[in-house]
Formats: sequence, structure tokens, C-alpha cells
Amino acid sequence: MAFTTTLRRGWRKILDAMSLEDEREKLLEKLREQYCTEAHNVAQFTAHARRMYYPQFRDRLLRIAAEERAHLKWLGEQIRALEGEVPEPSVTPKFGHNSWECLLLDLEEERRNCADLVSRIHTAARVDPDIAGGLLHIRLDEQRHHEELREMLMKSDPYTPSTPKVPNEELEQYKQEWLAQQKMQWFEQQRAEWEAGGKLVTWEEWEGELEHRWIVNELPSLDLVWTRRVAEEEFENLSGATL
Repeated sequence: MAFTTTLRRGWRKILDAMSLEDEREKLLEKLREQYCTEAHNVAQFTAHARRMYYPQFRDRLLRIAAEERAHLKWLGEQIRALEGEVPEPSVTPKFGHNSWECLLLDLEEERRNCADLVSRIHTAARVDPDIAGGLLHIRLDEQRHHEELREMLMKSDPYTPSTPKVPNEELEQYKQEWLAQQKMQWFEQQRAEWEAGGKLVTWEEWEGELEHRWIVNELPSLDLVWTRRVAEEEFENLSGATL
């Protein structure tokens, strides 16, 4: 009898451990999904900000994007703490024909994000209450962003002038090739600094941090540089044509 009880307890511990590991993997996947969502929002809000007809809407969208970047940083930290790999999402912003349509797209993104966060919070609560609390804080931010976007949409005019068209496929290909070259050069520079600094952490750890910094900081800045360069070239071509 005692042997049977001990055996049952042993199996119970094994099953509990397996269940906890399953929940941990589910949480890790939820965090990775949220990371990709936030990365998409940062890129889309930043791109839409440059296309806002009203300057005050541009500034508010940029502030919202900055807060979403803070979410990205926190999510990356939690994923690494769970010994997971931070994803490298391929981000392609959606564009409307004008400011109003862009805001409508952003509003839908935040509505969907708020809904998806509910299940992610519930998953985290079963594994790590601190992570659940962090996700709840993110959801409160997203709800606030949703209300701000709704307010901007209501104050915007559906018939505002059209925003600049999305670059054609050939130009977009040139852009991606240019970004890939910039990323390679940036990574080589960071690797040189890592080696000069004495390699205090492994390259794999450092590379993971670099991927996060690239997505959150470097990529949006280079995207702006590219946009300005294209605009300057178009202006020069137009000026030359009118001479």
C-alpha cells in the first residue's frame, strides 16, 4: 500500500513537472506572438505618421510607436529569460489611400491586439504572475492607444488628400537590398566592438540583443533615411524637368 502511494506521488510529480513545462512553452509562444504584433505596430505606426495630413496626428502616432517600442524591449527580455529565441519578424506595413484610412487600419490593429492579449495574460498567469502583470500593463497601454486612435479618426476627414503611394515593386526591392547591406555593415561594426570589448558574453547572446536593437532602433531610422533620400531624388528630378 505504501509502495503504491509513493509510486502515485512520484508519477504526480512527474506529470506536474511535464504540465508546467508545457505551460512554459505555451507562454513562450504567446510572448513571441506578442513580440511580432508589437514589431508590426511599431513599423506601421511610424510609416503612417509620415503620411498624416495633420501634423498633430503625426506627432501622436510617433509617440504611440515609441511606447510600443518599449513593449518590444520588455517582451524581448522576458523571452530571453525563459531561454527562448527572440523572433525576427518580417514587417510589411499596410497603407490606406489617405490619413483617415491609415488611422482606420491602425485602430483595427489595436482592437485585435487588445483581444489577443486576453488569452496571453491568462496563459502567463498560470506560469509567472510577474509576466502576467507586465502583459496586463501592455494591454492597458493598448486600450489607451485604441482610444487615442479612435479620437483621431473621428476628428479626421475621410476625404483628406491622398497620401503618397507605396513604392513600386522595383523600388521596394532596391530598398530591401540597401537595408540588407546596411544591416550587414552594422553587424560587422558591432562584432568588432564586441571583440574589442573582451567578449564578456557569448556572441549568440550578444547577437540576440543586436537583433532587438536593429528592429527597434536602427531599422526605423534607416527607413526614414531611405524615405528622405527618395523624396530628395524625386524633387531633383522634378526640378530638372521644369528647367
